[in-house]
Amino acid sequence: MTAPWHLLDDRIRGFWDLDRARAGDAEVAADETLLWLPCAYTTAGGAHTEHFAEMYGWDTHFINLGLLAHDRTDLVLGHLQNQLHMIERYGRVLNGNRSYYLTRGQPPVLAASIAAYLAHPAVNEDDAEVTTLIGRGAALLAREHDGYWGADHHVTASGLTRAVDLGDPRLRAELASEAETGLDFTPIFGGDARRCVPLVLNCALARTAEVIADLHERLGSTPAAEHWRAVREARSAAITRLCWDGESLFFFEHDVVAGHQIPVRSLAAYWTMWAGIASPEQAQALVAALPAFRGAGGLTFTDRSAPSPHQDLPVLQWAHPSGWPPMQMVVVEGLQRYGYHQLATEIARDFTDLQVRVHAETGELWERYDVVGGGVDLPVERYPVVPMHGWAAASAAVLGRLAYTERKVAAP
Repeated sequence: MTAPWHLLDDRIRGFWDLDRARAGDAEVAADETLLWLPCAYTTAGGAHTEHFAEMYGWDTHFINLGLLAHDRTDLVLGHLQNQLHMIERYGRVLNGNRSYYLTRGQPPVLAASIAAYLAHPAVNEDDAEVTTLIGRGAALLAREHDGYWGADHHVTASGLTRAVDLGDPRLRAELASEAETGLDFTPIFGGDARRCVPLVLNCALARTAEVIADLHERLGSTPAAEHWRAVREARSAAITRLCWDGESLFFFEHDVVAGHQIPVRSLAAYWTMWAGIASPEQAQALVAALPAFRGAGGLTFTDRSAPSPHQDLPVLQWAHPSGWPPMQMVVVEGLQRYGYHQLATEIARDFTDLQVRVHAETGELWERYDVVGGGVDLPVERYPVVPMHGWAAASAAVLGRLAYTERKVAAP
């Protein structure tokens, strides 16, 4: 399988420039829904498709990891500048750079992208542009963390954050809020994400605080770094208190209204390893639970089929047997962070092999896959599976390197 992966990787290397778009003055004047951005960006779908032709919030982080695997630090820097601009202009990184996304954000993973960029060997911190990025990043990430995710409509008495859309007229409020979690649509929130403190969201916020602390250390501001480490520890402790089940030995979503966990196992639990929140013992238990998620072609989002909590959506995207590229990347990075390198490599190889084979059969990369049946994912009413580059291309580049080259892509 090594040679076929290399062929696909070479093809993906050529996608990045072809998939670039702009939202400058001319483009915004021609499309009233497009929101202005200062730099070119890689669209979430890719130029070969009409799907996801924007710069999306959390998609961009995973695209960045693919770009860094191909040493395209130039494109990643533009992405970072665009998303920092969004925080300056709108108070948060938006779901996407369209006017109809002004009512919500997406999981805040810009900080993780900044950390990955700074960890790339080609990036020189003495460069003036990089120095500016560090200072600007520290300030604006804090503004988004406190000003948007820390706003009254997001904060709960539990100390954790919920997802709340501010009024998308195209979707019911509970569905729009689920979209802010990035996991639209899924059984793991019991039908209303507004009642929950999502693991993905809160782990991403803990990772954001960790990165802000590191940026302040680089800036020589030890008191500020200590403050953000304390913020991270407080959120991490709350996640463990509310979401860890000591009997099942697993992290679950927590309904803060009803005061109980929702008993659906999902890969969202493994974001606690990605963010460094899980204790070594908890990580060991999560690793022991992974076989229930493993299909021949990678990891399913939930370990089994679960009934849809949405009456008008009988089949859900973020559920068994769907395997999503970003989740494979997060789980693999979490396993690497805790020293489970062999298992990380095995999972990376499973998913890479599936992508290579399906690409050979269809000529496409796909938004998600059926990792149990071993093909393109099942159709979902309202949101059918679509071909795309974006995070699908990125996962092939990142996970393929782990599986099939000597150059391992380390977790930042």
